[in-house]
Amino acid sequence: MMGSPVEITAYGEKEICSNGIEAAFLEIGRIERLLSVYQPDSVLSRVNRFSKKGFISVPREVLDLLSESIRYAKESQGAFDITAGPLVRLWGFGPGKERGEPPSREEIAAACRSVGSEHVRIHFDSGELELLQEGMELNLGGIGKGYAIDRAAHVLKAFGVTRALISSGSTLFALGSPPGQRGWPVLIRHPRLEKEEIGTLFLCHQALSTSGDYEKFFVFQGRRFSHLIDPRTGAPAAWMASVSVVAPGAMEADALSTAGFILGEREGSALLKRFSGAEGLFVAESSEGNVSFHATTEWRRVEASYSPSRRRFLTLLSGFFIGLMVPLPARATVVYAKEEEALRRMMPEADRFDADEIDLSPDQLSKAQNLTGKGFRDKKFLFKIGRKGKETVGYAVRLEAIGKERPITFLIGINSDGTVKGAEVLIYRESEGSEIRHPRFMAQFLRKTVEDPLRPGQDIQVISGATLSSRAAAYVVRKALSIFEAVYKKG
Repeated sequence: MMGSPVEITAYGEKEICSNGIEAAFLEIGRIERLLSVYQPDSVLSRVNRFSKKGFISVPREVLDLLSESIRYAKESQGAFDITAGPLVRLWGFGPGKERGEPPSREEIAAACRSVGSEHVRIHFDSGELELLQEGMELNLGGIGKGYAIDRAAHVLKAFGVTRALISSGSTLFALGSPPGQRGWPVLIRHPRLEKEEIGTLFLCHQALSTSGDYEKFFVFQGRRFSHLIDPRTGAPAAWMASVSVVAPGAMEADALSTAGFILGEREGSALLKRFSGAEGLFVAESSEGNVSFHATTEWRRVEASYSPSRRRFLTLLSGFFIGLMVPLPARATVVYAKEEEALRRMMPEADRFDADEIDLSPDQLSKAQNLTGKGFRDKKFLFKIGRKGKETVGYAVRLEAIGKERPITFLIGINSDGTVKGAEVLIYRESEGSEIRHPRFMAQFLRKTVEDPLRPGQDIQVISGATLSSRAAAYVVRKALSIFEAVYKKG
């Protein structure tokens, strides 16, 4: 989402969680089609292409979000500003070309002329956005991700999900808490020591967002320049390494962590005081490279520890990529990808996906079982056939297999010649072994055929601690190839 992966972990009834998570991903996709500057056909991209003074029609939902963004700009005295798009692009951190050295003062001054929330007016009565400067470019990267996460949480609750963690990049929202826990345990990484953490939080009905200069940056003449640009100066903010904000909602946490990073510890803390339930941890770095930590008064209410730790609960890797690492007695469901996304990755050239419901005949079932080398009872399957015009691009089928105790949902793609086109984990329900979702493991199946042996530990390298999940992956790949051979393979 907006350049970051999304993960949703949920506890509860399997069907409720699966339906709720699927709907939440659809909602996130809808928001992305409105706000992402990485999608050329999004509403925001259309606004940015307008790039001149005047009025442009915008959906009410986007106008509402822009209005909130302008409110945060005013509250932060311009430190948070969605019109900083020209500066973000100039410094090489937006869509387009990256750079390895700072732009000139003249380039910065030129870009700054199109920056400032005061140059944006919202006309709710006519449903229009008015831009008062030429060359304006809006970027909701500092608030849109949080908004999408809040919307996803709203959808989950509507489906009856009461315990879930939604994360994307550096922002997350904790809905309820895992069974038997006071909250979702989340570690905050040290901005300079990648393998160390500076605190463990327990979040319940709260959001966390971290803005750090380690996410996107380049180093020039020994100085680090990050993507967190001060709209008032036109240059990346200096002296802060990271700012983490806990707030009642993800949108608020997202905006306040960005503003807090730009403002620094003193002014940033003062800003947080004006928002009920908002607390922050400011990590500053001196010119000598010394790191210091400054927490707001009530930060420790959500904090379990405040010292570097190597314990693993929910590990926030580089960029806060969340993965379930907590062995709890209750059941968890983690959705790593929705089917539509996985299909697009496997068959990017396809212009559509046709559904083909397969009901295996006795002969087809017998052949598929023999090729699989293992009997199975199900005989109905739904294949998605990717097509480009009249040409068939490939086939894909969604299958499940038991890992250690619970089913894992896979999507297996197959080329017309019967070789594996792609393999992805869609939903993982075990407490361990989720590493099989990584491309370095699943790529082992690419171009395999039904005739190739797929023996875990011999032909397929298993992941330590995920042997049973590795076996499940090998089984579903062989099963998918066998069904394809029995139904579609010609000759």
